[in-house]
Amino acid sequence: MSLWKNRESRALPTTLDPYQVSARPLFRNYSGEIVDEYSAFAHSAFMGAVGLLADCVAVLPIEIYRERGGRTEKVATPSVFIKPNEHQTMFEFVHQIVLMLAIHGNAYIYAPRNPGEPPIEMRVLHPNKVACVYDDLGQAIYKWHGNEFSSKEVKAISWMTIPGSMKSLSPLEAMRNTLGMGLAMDRFLSQFYGEGATPSSVLETDSALTEDQAQILRDTWEDAHWKKRRPAVLTAGLKWRSITTSASDMEMMAHRESIVRDIARCYRIPLHMIAGTGGDSQTYQNIEQSGINFVRYTLLPWLKRCSDGLGDLLPLTQKVRFDTTEFEKADLTTRIKAQQTMIASGTLTPNEARFIENREPYEGGDQFVLNLPGSAMAGIEGGPLPVLGLDAQPPER
Repeated sequence: MSLWKNRESRALPTTLDPYQVSARPLFRNYSGEIVDEYSAFAHSAFMGAVGLLADCVAVLPIEIYRERGGRTEKVATPSVFIKPNEHQTMFEFVHQIVLMLAIHGNAYIYAPRNPGEPPIEMRVLHPNKVACVYDDLGQAIYKWHGNEFSSKEVKAISWMTIPGSMKSLSPLEAMRNTLGMGLAMDRFLSQFYGEGATPSSVLETDSALTEDQAQILRDTWEDAHWKKRRPAVLTAGLKWRSITTSASDMEMMAHRESIVRDIARCYRIPLHMIAGTGGDSQTYQNIEQSGINFVRYTLLPWLKRCSDGLGDLLPLTQKVRFDTTEFEKADLTTRIKAQQTMIASGTLTPNEARFIENREPYEGGDQFVLNLPGSAMAGIEGGPLPVLGLDAQPPER
C-alpha cells in the first residue's frame, strides 16, 4: 500500500469538535463560552489584532517582477492581480487571505490556470469547508463542497504547520481558552451593569423609615447635591456611604488587560497599535523606526507567506512582492534630505523622487545628475546618458 494511501488531513483533534461542545480537543476551553470565528470578534483586542494584520497587508501595492542576468526587473501586472474575480477587488482578496491565515491558520486559493500562464481567476475558499488528502502518488487533493481539485487548481498557504500534517495550527483554536475567558468577563460585566442594581451611594440610619419617608429623603438628597459641591448636613443619626469599586473588581480590569497583552503577544503586534496598556507600549520612538520595526518583526512573515503563495500562481520566472515603502517612510524633512542626497549621487532622478512624493514629473527631470544639482551626468568619455531597464548593460569585469 502506498505511503500516502487514505491519508486524511486530521492533524489536530480540533477538527472533530471545533467549538468544544462534546469532544475534548487539543486546546481546552474552560470558560464555558463558545469560541468560533464570529464570537471571537466580539473581543475588541482580537478584532483589532486580526483587522490590523489584514488591513496592513491588503493595503500594500503588489509588484510583479523577475530576475534576469542578476538583475531584478518589473513586469506588467496581470489583470487577475488587479481584479482577481468579478466580485472582489485585489484589496478584498488579499484581505481575506490574511484574515483566514490569522484566524484559522490556513488559506486556500482557487486559481485555475494553464501551464506557464497566470490564473484565469482567484477566489479564497473557507478553510473549514476544505478537506485535504493525498492520492496514491503523493499529490495533494482538495475537496470542497463535493468537488475535487488538484494542487494545480488550489494553492494552500499555511501559518504554522507541524511535520506530517496537511493543515496548519489554528490561532483561533490555540487561543480558545484566552478568548473564552475574555468573552466570559465581557458577558459578566455587561450583565452586571445592564441588569445590576448597585447604587452609587447609600444613606443609612438606625431609625425605621416608611417607604414614603425613604423616598422623600432620597429625592431631597438628590435635589440638594446633584452636580453640586454644597456641604451636606446629616441629622438624626443619618450616615452617607459611597459605593466604590472593590479590589476584586479592580483585579478583573487588570486581568482583562492581560488578555489584551496575550493576544498581542500571539500575533507579535505592538501593544500601542491595538490600544493596549503596560509593557513597552508607551516607549517613544520616531515614526520611521516604529514603521520599520512593525514591518520587520510583525508584517514580514505574513508578507512572505502571501508573496510566495501568490508567486506560485505565476509563470516560473515571475515572483510577487509587496511594496512596504509607506510603512518605512520617514518624516517629510528627513525624506527630502535623503532624496537630495540620492539625486546628487546619481541614485535617483528628480522625477523618480517626485513620483515617491506623488507629484507630477517635469520635462527634463528624467536625467541623472551628479554632485552639482541640475547638471546632467555625462556617460563615459562624453557618451550618452545612462538608461534604465533592459537596454542597460552591466559593466564588464
